[in-house]
Amino acid sequence: MTKQNNFSNPLANKIALVTGASSGIGRASAIELAQRGAKVVVTARRAAELEQLVQELRGQGLEAIAVTADVTKEEDMVRAVDAAVAAYGRLDIAFNNAGAEGIFGPLVEQDNHSYDLVFEPNVRGVFNAMKYEAKVMLAQGSGTIINNASMGGVVGFQNGALYIATKHAVVGMTKTASLEWFRQGVRVNALCPGIIDTPMQHRGVWPSDEALHEFARATPAGRVASAEEMAKIVAFLASDDSSYISGHALVADGGYTAA
Repeated sequence: MTKQNNFSNPLANKIALVTGASSGIGRASAIELAQRGAKVVVTARRAAELEQLVQELRGQGLEAIAVTADVTKEEDMVRAVDAAVAAYGRLDIAFNNAGAEGIFGPLVEQDNHSYDLVFEPNVRGVFNAMKYEAKVMLAQGSGTIINNASMGGVVGFQNGALYIATKHAVVGMTKTASLEWFRQGVRVNALCPGIIDTPMQHRGVWPSDEALHEFARATPAGRVASAEEMAKIVAFLASDDSSYISGHALVADGGYTAA
């Protein structure tokens, strides 16, 4: 049984939407938000993984529903937000986590196809989600949106121009939206993770696990972070503990950008 007091469950009765929830930071965040009392609506393209997550949460006595959706399709995000409101009557928290790994290589070797493969999910996807989440939150006069960017949203990396550009765009949209919506009760922040142990990191960013861990050892933290560590930051930004924070790009990179 889950505890019912608000101290143990700081997000009690909040309604949260998480995109890209089928794995990695999205999955960990959906679990963390639910364990802190939120009712979660999880979305991703992979229906089987979503259903497994929902069953896992329900098995813990937590409340969750799944909506299969692709963030690059505007109508899918309309449907996901509508599903949250239809099920629970409101939307209090949105974590826009869905995105694609980078296509790395010299800028002069990139083409328009590569550009579209990265920009569609990473920028258009966040735009599609934010727009419809915010419409609900602005109408109710409250809400908080967290966009998953990257430490690549605040610094550059050689041979990563397209991916880095998308994450700078996410940070830029976050800052601009926060200026438009804060006085109307809606906060918007970005999480900027460093090297995290997720399927995406292993699949698309690093040529080998050893390369990933070698890079991580060079950071001040000296290690790779877990998705669960990022999820706790998402929960903080979703809670009233961060009520005076908006327009912020919170870098959680083990000290890499400081070094």
